[in-house]
Amino acid sequence: MTTATPPPAPPPAPPDPLHGRRVLVTGASAGIGEAVARTLTARGARVALLARRADRLDALAAELPGSVAVAADVTDDAAAQAAVARASAALGGLDALVNAAGVFHAGVVTGDGERSTPDGWRAMFALNVVALLVLTRAAADALAAGTSPCVVNLSSMSGRRVPTAAGAVYAASKHAVHAVSEGLRTELAPRGVRVTVVAPGFVDTGIVDGWPDGPLRERFTERLATVGLDPAVVADGIAHVLASPAQVVEYALTSVRQ
Repeated sequence: MTTATPPPAPPPAPPDPLHGRRVLVTGASAGIGEAVARTLTARGARVALLARRADRLDALAAELPGSVAVAADVTDDAAAQAAVARASAALGGLDALVNAAGVFHAGVVTGDGERSTPDGWRAMFALNVVALLVLTRAAADALAAGTSPCVVNLSSMSGRRVPTAAGAVYAASKHAVHAVSEGLRTELAPRGVRVTVVAPGFVDTGIVDGWPDGPLRERFTERLATVGLDPAVVADGIAHVLASPAQVVEYALTSVRQ
């Protein structure tokens, strides 16, 4: 009498490359930043949550095991630098920085319709570009000492084209993100730090929440509802980048109807 030999046990699954990674995520109180924090935590990363709204960050940190809330206005240079130091100390170092904070003020520049304003132009460049640079410079030393270090800068498909006149200044700020990311990549590569740009299409976030009522807000609200990407899709893309080999330096996400 013979007995069947049991099949060999399957090999153990390889560990998730994001497990234990120490990641600072900006704009973490809502939208893409919040989705990134949730996705990375679910895959075993430890996340420092950086944004202005302390109440939102505290609530999110209570949900996400191993995360820490670091509230600061990143358009304040000193506050941004101090926040990076606090995050690095809390996590015991940094392996990645995800610059997801951003703002979009729409409107035409010279036309007779709904105009954008100089204050709006300055706000977009202050957050979308200058704060990104300040945060990356503040994190560079900690990242260089980290494991598989990476900076992920959130741009947009508008960083490669200008889809509407009302979004032209925003697009300019995102073109700038691509430009400064190229420079940062050149600077940081000798230190072993990868710099990757993620350029999603239209994402269904609360970008219009502070806009005044009117035709412009209505048009963008309709677009968000019809072609907007779920922030979780963008978060999955960013997680993919963080788990990818060092050769991956740019990643685009868009819907079929952009």
